[in-house]
Amino acid sequence: MRKGYSFRSRVGKRASVVPLLLAIRQGLTPATVVVLTVAIALAWLAFMNARVGVRLQLMPDTAMGAGFDPMRSRLSALEKRQAEPGFKDQAAAIALARAALRQSPMNPRALRILAIADVQGGRADLAEGKMVMADRLSRRDGATQLWLADRRGRQGRIGDALRHIDVLLRTSPEAQAPLLERLAGALALPEARAAIKPMIVADTPWIESFFAIAVDRSPTMVPLAELVASLREGPRVDRLEGSYASLVYRLAGEQQYDLMRKVYTKLPAARARDLYDVSLRSAVDPKGYRPVIWDFGSRSDRGAAMLGPDEAEFFAMTDVRGVAASKAVFLKSDGQALRFRKKEGTVGDGAAAFWRVTCVLGRVAKSSVQSRNLLEVPDGTVLSLPFPVGCRAAQIEVVVDGAMRRDPTRVVLSDIGLSR
Repeated sequence: MRKGYSFRSRVGKRASVVPLLLAIRQGLTPATVVVLTVAIALAWLAFMNARVGVRLQLMPDTAMGAGFDPMRSRLSALEKRQAEPGFKDQAAAIALARAALRQSPMNPRALRILAIADVQGGRADLAEGKMVMADRLSRRDGATQLWLADRRGRQGRIGDALRHIDVLLRTSPEAQAPLLERLAGALALPEARAAIKPMIVADTPWIESFFAIAVDRSPTMVPLAELVASLREGPRVDRLEGSYASLVYRLAGEQQYDLMRKVYTKLPAARARDLYDVSLRSAVDPKGYRPVIWDFGSRSDRGAAMLGPDEAEFFAMTDVRGVAASKAVFLKSDGQALRFRKKEGTVGDGAAAFWRVTCVLGRVAKSSVQSRNLLEVPDGTVLSLPFPVGCRAAQIEVVVDGAMRRDPTRVVLSDIGLSR
């Protein structure tokens, strides 16, 4: 720890905080260890601003009874001045803190004042001992938790650093949002993912907020997906369902299908077999997430609807053309084909309905094939559409063109499945 290390107690004042959570090790550049420095600085400022605003004070036991601390206001004022740049009166700070400890040996604020004085004097090891003791006396103090998290990060003890952050998140809700946002950003680093992984469990109280922030504010879903894929199973928390759904859907949008498959097998409400199945079962019993399960859309001018256990109608209104339904599927081998039965649908007036298969994973990714106009096929005909050779996953779509028909264009299909 170098001289000049300080905490600031109010928003608008610059915080000097050393890099957190990342071990400075061989091969790790300074740029990689700075990612979470801003996280802790901003989280600390938000926490202290809120704390000062509500006049939150620790009330340690004293010789005159629990909660009575006649020196508390003096310690609080001194601590704020001690955090100011250029504070010179460390001797007075030490004297007051020692007096407070003589009156109340279990006074974490006094210990923290002594620790900061040690830091300013270049005695980081002595400061650490006092901060550890302050942590044992009170785990509800953000300044102590942040200092220890920072210290453990600089020592390469990332797991220990995250445990202090976990305490802060559990005890200081007002500090959650800025800190979780930066933790979500830190997922880009494998070291951070490994450290956070043990906390991704159902009984972590901030888990829902963490997922919501990571999904909503991250430019890519890859880091969060890598974390989820590394779990034995995603947390079974009902309110995580929305985040899980967004994670899967966005991975498909980013063309991260292989990673999406790994994530999907870890989600508690998803059926892994749907990854390799194109039957209408996932439309009848929609457990899971789009696009792995059938997506019949939400538009009124085109879409699909189930007519029976293994039969669906795909439609489009007059002068409307587009995807009526879609699903992603992973292929276990070459030579597979999309099999289906055309049950009903009338050709005419330029209307059309057809399958479109687009490869999204494999050496022929982005290639596509299309069926003939299904409205021209006799009712009851069983057809197949081969997948491109070398394709490992594909997006299958039913496209319907309503053309200029007076009535909606519709085609009814059944017995949808995969064949060799």
